Amino acid sequence: MQPKVSIVIPVHNGMPYVKESVQSALNQDYENIEIIVVDNASQDGTTQWLCTLTDPQLTVIYRDELQSASENWTQAIELASGTYTKLLCADDLLDPEIVSTQVQQLEASPTSVMAASKRRIIDSQGKVVKKVHGLTGLKLRESGPSALKKCFLAGTNLLGEPASVLFKSEVIKQVIPWHSRWPYVTDIATYAKVLRHGDLVTDPRVQASFRISVTSWSASLIGKQEEQFAQWQASELATGFVSLSRVEKFTSKAQLKSRTFVRKLFFAREARKRQL
Repeated sequence: MQPKVSIVIPVHNGMPYVKESVQSALNQDYENIEIIVVDNASQDGTTQWLCTLTDPQLTVIYRDELQSASENWTQAIELASGTYTKLLCADDLLDPEIVSTQVQQLEASPTSVMAASKRRIIDSQGKVVKKVHGLTGLKLRESGPSALKKCFLAGTNLLGEPASVLFKSEVIKQVIPWHSRWPYVTDIATYAKVLRHGDLVTDPRVQASFRISVTSWSASLIGKQEEQFAQWQASELATGFVSLSRVEKFTSKAQLKSRTFVRKLFFAREARKRQL
């Protein structure tokens, strides 16, 4: 029998993208699946639209009081009842085979606690702006310290946003709440806690879409990205789980600055497009 998989979708004011996101979860070719949407006091029509859904795989939880993103993500994970859990942000998309592929990988690798695939980058209109993104330099299987070190050296989260990854539920539930001190690194900082419990398996195929728009959470944090990543990295290095030489620290800092500059250029271009 297939192990059960939970896809949890925390959402706050998710229109119009939440419709596509939920549908991409429903379109999975994997059968033993539950989809849980946690509506975080939305006020843009999201709640009303969710009330119209009747698919038996889908459960919707409504919150009357607004919570922080990390609190909403944490509660969504707590509701999962599957052997494996995937968190899908309400503006991102899953390819139909991602769950079946990642379950197969984790089932075949008993020491692994997390699977990650490459993803494409799309803009606010759904247009692909980068066909292949993520996992640069990562092997098909990496130890936790090795995967995290490669992220440090690249100055970014190589593993991808939550849509791109699948967790062993017992491990992600053990390490939550999601990181909240530095919001920009909520995902990779929480992955780091997961990877203290085992290995990472990767898939070079593109199996998810990450949406970048000027209204996204990432865009709201654009001015803080470099500082927050650097502060989080320093806190991780202080634990001794990963170590960097002086040269590697210089490389990491240079990569972080470069990637931050590129992101700022992209969001500036998106803002101009929105004004036209």
